[in-house]
Amino acid sequence: MSTLLKYLKVFAILIASFFAFSVLSCLIPGKCVQKNIEKSLPELLEEGNYPKVILKGKQYMQDNFTDALILNIVVSSGFKPPVQSAMENTHFSQYPDDTVFCYTIKHLDYKLKNMDLSPNGIYSRYWFGSAAVCRILLLIMNYQDIKWLFCIVSTLLLLIFAVKIVNKAGWIKSLPLFLALLFANFFVTQFSIQFFPVIAIALIGGIIMCDHGQKPIPKLSMHLFVIGMFTAYFDLLTTPLLTLGLPLLVYMILQSEEDKSMGKILISISILCLSWLIGFACAWTSKWGLAAVFTDSNAIGAMDAIIWRITDRGSRWSAIVRNVTQLPLVWLNTVLCVYLLLTFLNFNKKRIKWAIAFLIVGLFPYIWYFILSGHSIPHWWFTYRLQILSMGSVMSALVALIDWERLNSKLKTIRAFFTNFTTK
Repeated sequence: MSTLLKYLKVFAILIASFFAFSVLSCLIPGKCVQKNIEKSLPELLEEGNYPKVILKGKQYMQDNFTDALILNIVVSSGFKPPVQSAMENTHFSQYPDDTVFCYTIKHLDYKLKNMDLSPNGIYSRYWFGSAAVCRILLLIMNYQDIKWLFCIVSTLLLLIFAVKIVNKAGWIKSLPLFLALLFANFFVTQFSIQFFPVIAIALIGGIIMCDHGQKPIPKLSMHLFVIGMFTAYFDLLTTPLLTLGLPLLVYMILQSEEDKSMGKILISISILCLSWLIGFACAWTSKWGLAAVFTDSNAIGAMDAIIWRITDRGSRWSAIVRNVTQLPLVWLNTVLCVYLLLTFLNFNKKRIKWAIAFLIVGLFPYIWYFILSGHSIPHWWFTYRLQILSMGSVMSALVALIDWERLNSKLKTIRAFFTNFTTK
């Protein structure tokens, strides 16, 4: 009972904090941030909804479409009472030319040129925590400055995470995580209001797990519960599973030297996953309830959106295939072949249990694609990044199956042979 009360207390404090922060940010009138948004509008109009970063291919696309919607929500605050504005996420969503339907950048442009127009759209099923943060940042910087700030923050988080995980687990066990981030084009997420929160929360979760990964499961489950809640506050259903997956992989990597039974391993993983899921689901549905209490919104619209996302739009298997094919399969398969060769030559049967556990976790993104096929098919160009979890899991499983002591012994023998040969 005391544990339940602790979770309820944390839940209540965070929901109250989310609500208060969103409402207080809406006290900032849209006209206070108008100039800074206008400075970046020409670039947004030139780039369009989905500009590509560095390389060609949809997997390198930015989501200016959603970023413009977030900026629209920011600049539209002040027309309604702060509580209503925060709960409804009001914005302007019309344009005289019907040919620009769903062109949120044009909607933003029209709103900025007609600031006296009242918002006519609502988006109440999400918290839009990013809008609350950007509303404050836009007082002192423009959209481009915010993107650079996010890039700096995510880079620093990655460096801190890299130092901590390598110090804790060594570079051999850490390498699969870095390769997974690389193969999923981590750099694309650094310049987007839409994508940044998930990768930042995932890295923070990984850092926390590096520091606390050896603690008992009950303490770790609270961390995952809180991470799930923050994910629901900031994310717009992009790749939320990453905020569970990265900390979970760090936990498993740190624990993989211990000789635990398969049952204990799976129970630990299940508790952590369930804690994250409860935090995520409760924080998200709480937004529906608060919106219903303080506005005319109700949960029906949110439920309709969920049904739309789980509706099969062609084939559930095609959702999996479409996401898999966005990975750099040549490079990924090359790395896997190297790991497989090392596993074949230096097999470590003592870590089979951990390898199986890694592979089970690696299935999570594909279960997500299968269930949420209505979301994963049209949005494959960013949902494919969920496979950071899959790639990291598979490579970590192979690393666990390699007897590194035997491999080092062989390398020393080979090195000694060539040293003797060259000195003769």
